[in-house]
Amino acid sequence: MAAAAQLHGSSAAKAAYRRTPAFMIASSCRWPQNSLAGSTKLSISNSGMGMKPFGFGATISTKCANEARVEELNLRSDQVKDQVKELVKEDEHVIPQKRSAKIHDFCFGIPFGGLLFSMGLLGYIFSRSTISLVLGVAPGLTTLLLGTLSLKFWRSGKSSFLFILAQAAISVFLAWKYSHAYFLTNRLLPWGFYASLSTAMTCFYTYVLLAGGNPPPKKLAAIPPPYPA
Repeated sequence: MAAAAQLHGSSAAKAAYRRTPAFMIASSCRWPQNSLAGSTKLSISNSGMGMKPFGFGATISTKCANEARVEELNLRSDQVKDQVKELVKEDEHVIPQKRSAKIHDFCFGIPFGGLLFSMGLLGYIFSRSTISLVLGVAPGLTTLLLGTLSLKFWRSGKSSFLFILAQAAISVFLAWKYSHAYFLTNRLLPWGFYASLSTAMTCFYTYVLLAGGNPPPKKLAAIPPPYPA
């Protein structure tokens, strides 16, 4: 009976507290506004039964919510850092595109040198003319050798600029000598044909040089350059 009376008295006090205007109660005695802090729990002790605010549970809930928020912000910050690192790595592995010609010098240089060498050798065999050796065999063999070296250097990823320049110089010399022979003899074959072919090769080598040289091999262009870790 005593416990029931005490519980009834506590309920009556609580009802009277609620009917009292908020401005008439001191700020330290006002009922907490937090939903968790405002909830009550039933406590039973030797002295009786009473209602206590759930302040400890509200403190723990607020602390856990703040910790979860901090962990979420840290996770997002780490994700942003990882994305920035990936973008930096992608930018580092981008290979700068260099200017180059659309076609290699040896694609036309090797056939051109082989044609000069073979036709000069045939001319010397049949006519025993030393001019076939000077304007056919020697420049043809040299152009063939330079084109082969240019191909070898290109496959290894090295510059073949000097070989292209040397082939261009030979073609300029041949274009001048063949054109001079054509103007003296007025013969379309073989001087007119060789003069036209040498002039065309001069223009081709000039284009390759001005365009930036041979394009790099595809397998070498696909491999990114080494970067320190």
